[in-house]
Formats: sequence, C-alpha cells, structure tokens
Amino acid sequence: MPVNSYFVLIAFIFLFIVFILQVARLRTSRSGFFGFPSIEKIYFYSGKIAIFPTWFLFIMKAIHPRLGYIYLPVGLSWFAVIVLYVGVIIFTISLINLGKSLAIGLPDHVTKLQTHGLYRFSRNPLYLGVHLIAVASCIYFPDVINVSFALYGIYIHHQIIRQEEDFLSKRFGRDWVTYKERVRRYI
Repeated sequence: MPVNSYFVLIAFIFLFIVFILQVARLRTSRSGFFGFPSIEKIYFYSGKIAIFPTWFLFIMKAIHPRLGYIYLPVGLSWFAVIVLYVGVIIFTISLINLGKSLAIGLPDHVTKLQTHGLYRFSRNPLYLGVHLIAVASCIYFPDVINVSFALYGIYIHHQIIRQEEDFLSKRFGRDWVTYKERVRRYI
C-alpha cells in the first residue's frame, strides 16, 4: 500500500473515534441527538446517507489502490489527503465546538446559538468539513458513482443549511441576524 493510503486510514479511524466519543458524551448528558428533519424526510435522510458512500469508497481506494479505472497521479493523491485532513480537522473542531447543541436535524431541546470556535469564521463549519471530506474522496477516487454521491450529498446539505438558518432566525431573532451579518455561510 502506498504511504498516502495509511494517512487516509488514520484520518478515518480518528474521525470514527471522535464521532463515537461525541455521541457517547451526548448520551451521558441526556441531550437529544436526533431532531426533526429540516427538509422533506426522504431528501433529508438520503442526503445524510449519501455522504457515507463517498467516505467508504475513499477507504476502499486506500485499502485497494488499484480500485477504479482512472489513473491518479501520486501528487493528486497527496493533495486529496491534505484536503481530507483539513476537512477532518474542521469537522472535529466544529463538532467539539457544538457540544450539547449537536443534533441530526432541528433540535427539539433548548440550545444556544454557537458563535465561538470555528463558528466565528463560518456559520456551518461542520458541514464544511463534511463537504471537504467528500470532495477529497472524489479527488482520490474519481469515479462517476463517487462523484454522484458527493454532489447529491453536498446539494442536499446545502438545502438543509438554508432551512436550518431559517429555524435559527426564528429561534434566536436579532442575535442570529447580527451573527449572520458578521459571519459567512461557509468560508
């Protein structure tokens, strides 16, 4: 296996551990992890699920470097690994920054508007991290199926973000408007 494959596997192992620890933390604090879908259920859940095949294909390409039909220069593989690590770092930090406010969907419990950490620079760093990982997957394993899942997932997540921002506007009023004027949606 090429060296960059080991870096891919390490990143995903780290991502898995961080996610499990965050879910465990939410379960012990009795915070609700599942909220209400912000868009039509079929699109909401299919968009959430669509990202995971891109991650799976990324891992499979790392384990089986000859997988696929498109030759990828080594330099491009390393570029994908860099994008992956940037995405993982952004995802991890924003997950920690969200703390108990993390929910899949719109939370049904009381939350506070998160404006610290990475949320000072992006209104949606968690999604930005997810999108970067999907893009890195498409660079590392440029396959029509992989790209299709990534594009669909990113598009649906953008629709989710728009509805979540409407929800935040109603929940936090003037605080949201002030925050929205200061901080961009993505970067």
